[in-house]
Amino acid sequence: MKTIDRLIIKAKKKCGADKLIIAFIYPSEKEPGKWVARGDIWNGVHRSGVTHAICICDSVDDAIQALNELSEKHPNDKDLRIFIDDLEE
Repeated sequence: MKTIDRLIIKAKKKCGADKLIIAFIYPSEKEPGKWVARGDIWNGVHRSGVTHAICICDSVDDAIQALNELSEKHPNDKDLRIFIDDLEE
């Protein structure tokens, strides 16, 4: 079993594993009254870049739910930080 565990660790270090590292919720510019839930997904490999998962939602609560579902698909070993931009100018 130890040999298999070592191989899994080596494979993850080389290829990485997708993790949701940070999330944002902000008002949609294209659709007034809607909210954008954006999650940044990183595979753990340095200099490999970050991909974004974006979802348009009806409310902030729906956006939080969408990000929670995304975090289940791409688990992280640390707490997920969600930044919510709900300030009006």
